[in-house]
Amino acid sequence: MEISNQQSARETRRGILTLLLAIVAAVLTAYIPLFLIIAPALWAYAGARTKPYWMLLPTAAFAYGMFTFEPVVVAAAFSFGALIVAVLLYTLLTHGFSNSDTVLILCGVFLLALYGAVCLPGLMEGRAAYADIQAQVGDLRSLYRAAEPQLAQLNPEGVKLILATMDSIYEAVPTGFVAVLCIFASVLGLSNLLFFRAFCRKQTQITLTPMRAFRDWTLPRSMTLGLFALLIGSIVLEFTGWAFAESFSVTANILLGIPLFLQGISVVDFFISRMQKNRTVVRTITYVGLGVLYQLVLFPLVLVGCFDQIFRLRDRMRGVPPRAAV
Repeated sequence: MEISNQQSARETRRGILTLLLAIVAAVLTAYIPLFLIIAPALWAYAGARTKPYWMLLPTAAFAYGMFTFEPVVVAAAFSFGALIVAVLLYTLLTHGFSNSDTVLILCGVFLLALYGAVCLPGLMEGRAAYADIQAQVGDLRSLYRAAEPQLAQLNPEGVKLILATMDSIYEAVPTGFVAVLCIFASVLGLSNLLFFRAFCRKQTQITLTPMRAFRDWTLPRSMTLGLFALLIGSIVLEFTGWAFAESFSVTANILLGIPLFLQGISVVDFFISRMQKNRTVVRTITYVGLGVLYQLVLFPLVLVGCFDQIFRLRDRMRGVPPRAAV
């Protein structure tokens, strides 16, 4: 009985320490929003280690910092978005919800939060959704142009390349800014799910939805049909001459490309895992190479992921029925 009480007291202390760490992370995230890549996962983990309602403490600390340093609309978008993500992480994964569906929901919440923080201030003042972003890119471009005479003395070709890139980015903002938000939302959603699972890995009292090894990741059929329907819809809209058809098409391609890119990498990892020798060395060299040659391997990996999704190559090699979800 005494040993049980000591273990209970130890767990309570660890839970309190986790909660304090989550509050500290919340304060830091208010200063550096990039920490949203992990902060909601830590808040959800603190709720899992103590009581679910205690995750309101770090989210309240984050909201206080955001409303202190940011405009009201931006602070509200990030605060509510982070709170919803933390609550959904804990609730869905501890109640048997699939990992793939959870990631989709988290990415959707982050996308709404990012759109609200970036676009709503301008929309509320009568400007286009992308106007503020384009203005900031324009200011940066003007800064480079003003410094062009001095920089050209050091590297004329480099300066021309930078200015051409800035011009391309400025012109692409109206059609590509939602797609960029989708990329950021996807990174935030997936990273928080993975961090939350990593935090809970050694906590036997926290039961989560099982997750496959990365080499076995694949898209569920339902998601595949939805994404391809979105792609076909974007192609149809381009022929209609709709004003936002190009922006919608770019966004649809991003939404389809991100999961297929991940699946392509998982296929590569699958073949590495089947090697008899030096798997660690080969895996390290491969992932370093993918990082360095990212722009060159992006499209081929999307094709690999698409091929595997259609023909279920890995399942055929294993001789097992196709799987339905990640």
